[in-house]
Amino acid sequence: MPFYSQRIVVLAGLLFALSTVHCQAIDLPPPHTVSSSDTQGWTEQDRQQWYHTSAGTQLLPYDWFVVLEDEPLKNSFARTGIIPDQTHPDRLPIGFTKTEGPNVPEPTVGLTCAFCHTTQFTYQGNPIRIEGGPSLQYNQRFLQVLLESLGELKAPDKFQAFAARVLQRRGQAVTQENIATLAGQFSQVMKDLVARGGRDASPALWGPGRFDALGRGGNTVFSPLNPDNLRPANAPVSIPPLWGVWEYDWVQWAGSIQHPLARNIAQVIGVNAALFSWARTSPQPPSEKKEIFRSSIDVASLKTLEGLAKRLHPPRWPKSFPPINRELAARGKDLYHGNKLKGLPNLCAHCHVATKLDSPNPNGPSLHVTMIPQKEVGTDSLYLENFSRRTVDLERLGLGRLSAKDASQLVTTELMTLNGAGSDPEYQHLTNTWRDKAQYIARPHLAVWATAPFLHNGSVPNLYTLLSPVKERPACFYLSPNMEFDPVKVGFVVSECNDSPTFRDPLVGFEFKTHLPGNSMEGHEFKGSDCGSVVAGAGVLGCAIPVADRWAIVEYLKTCDLDRLVLHDAPACRDLE
Repeated sequence: MPFYSQRIVVLAGLLFALSTVHCQAIDLPPPHTVSSSDTQGWTEQDRQQWYHTSAGTQLLPYDWFVVLEDEPLKNSFARTGIIPDQTHPDRLPIGFTKTEGPNVPEPTVGLTCAFCHTTQFTYQGNPIRIEGGPSLQYNQRFLQVLLESLGELKAPDKFQAFAARVLQRRGQAVTQENIATLAGQFSQVMKDLVARGGRDASPALWGPGRFDALGRGGNTVFSPLNPDNLRPANAPVSIPPLWGVWEYDWVQWAGSIQHPLARNIAQVIGVNAALFSWARTSPQPPSEKKEIFRSSIDVASLKTLEGLAKRLHPPRWPKSFPPINRELAARGKDLYHGNKLKGLPNLCAHCHVATKLDSPNPNGPSLHVTMIPQKEVGTDSLYLENFSRRTVDLERLGLGRLSAKDASQLVTTELMTLNGAGSDPEYQHLTNTWRDKAQYIARPHLAVWATAPFLHNGSVPNLYTLLSPVKERPACFYLSPNMEFDPVKVGFVVSECNDSPTFRDPLVGFEFKTHLPGNSMEGHEFKGSDCGSVVAGAGVLGCAIPVADRWAIVEYLKTCDLDRLVLHDAPACRDLE
């Protein structure tokens, strides 16, 4: 009986979603007892829908996961950043779902938007959950834990016990014939997981809260067509928050995608929706286009999830945190936006405050976000380079070799058309355009306090450090799935490398080494004491910000004053009035 020999593989990374509305206080009791009034505008039903609605992703047979999660996995997920949900009937963690449908041979467990877009950290030992925030789940460690649990089943007695529980859940007789059939399926699923990982071993360098979504998604979608389409997914980026994103005209860190449904479809097929599954067994594509692009995508569920995201309010500064110094925040506002009467420069708003579109559609977007050339902002370029240089062999589709941008645009357009989304009135005003320019989004700062670590690659642990010269930023620091919040510097409590025996434990912490490719913490810098001689560009935005002014800007970013500049219905935010 063939069994899986242990090997860490990696699934498809998640691209990112969209979303939201105004500003609500967050001061949560233990997460499983959160009341609906503390959920950023969502009801308990909304939260459960967000946590567990399937859009068509597939990981492994559902009953297998439930059986594994009952025993081997339940004590292991704590070190992976996976958030438990005791209210789910099968106790699925947040971000996990049951995927069923005509294109799914049997129910599978899949991953939802919440897998990446629900965060939880601690303050003074108490959990703080942020809906729509960037998850701290540690993808590579989660997969390691999952596959180690599966690998333990190579022992015949353990497999017999596992098979018996799976068959009982399915209402099937526990016979040797049924166990043998399950064993064959088990062997094939493990082979598929190994094949899906292929040569892509980079996720060990991602750490908590980061994905190379475009790299991993591209591998998952296009490698079935040709193994040569695999590329190292070695340029991870931080997961962005969702609130307000549906108002932006371009999304992703590189501003590479314009159409919200195309972005969400790309997420689902990147995670694995069995697109191009025919290519694993047949040298020629099916004769009908609908069969060529057959997948388990659920467009109706994607629209439901998009609607939820649009109703999500940005989180307010928690009441359990030290109170905001309103006088200091008011000075920070003047520095952020500029105040000519006080002789204060516009340090942030000229990039991070989006401008209104001339003729916005009621269905969105309404704002033009600022894109900054990489050479100007000076932050790590590997993410941009990987996408712009990548080409994809689509010879089996009769299309030759295309750029990653053009191949992604083609596939998502076909999927929208075949799923009836192309004629949907909600999207008729939009075009599915992708681009691969060497630029980064200057993301608007709604509730930026809840989105650490910072820069597109997560290389700076808090806001105060981000406003400081590069030489004052840590070259190596520890991250974990259970970070402690720092309400002073606003971000995470920094434990620099070699300072903490606890974090050095590979089961607990991750060393974020900023000298590695893709991890640079340089750029977006204010430095130099003589403001008249500082030349902006090549990573320098202006002269050094005095320490007192840094603290003032950080204090301002704790408020929700910026909400009104992005969200059209944020009257409840009156922080500085």
